[in-house]
Amino acid sequence: MASEKVNDKLDTILGPGSQLEGDLSAKGSLRIDGTFTGKLKVEGSLIVGKDGRLEGEFHTKNAVISGSVKGKLYVAEKAEFQSGAKFDGELSCKGLVVEEGVIFDGLCQMTKKLGERKLLGEPEEIIHSTQSQGK
Repeated sequence: MASEKVNDKLDTILGPGSQLEGDLSAKGSLRIDGTFTGKLKVEGSLIVGKDGRLEGEFHTKNAVISGSVKGKLYVAEKAEFQSGAKFDGELSCKGLVVEEGVIFDGLCQMTKKLGERKLLGEPEEIIHSTQSQGK
């Protein structure tokens, strides 16, 4: 937890034993120590505690993952996977930190433009169209 240096205000917490399914948006930062399934948009940092479990599609500015994430994770800035974390899916980010002991099973694309645009929720077809045009 020492490297969970988050400058954003932590204003939403899904505690241990909690389960939530659906779409969720957070203006600040969000910490998940329970289970979330669905689509998530976090304007600040997404923190997944060691007992946190996520499945779905996630858009955030920064991510600190200690638990388990399955699905698509779009991080505009830095994604940090701490020892013991598990990731299964697709990751798009600008910066990446993976500690020893992380299980990472998936694809990683590190690009500034895609991370920023996916955070804003811009449709995939528009992103690929503008990238091929050199924008």
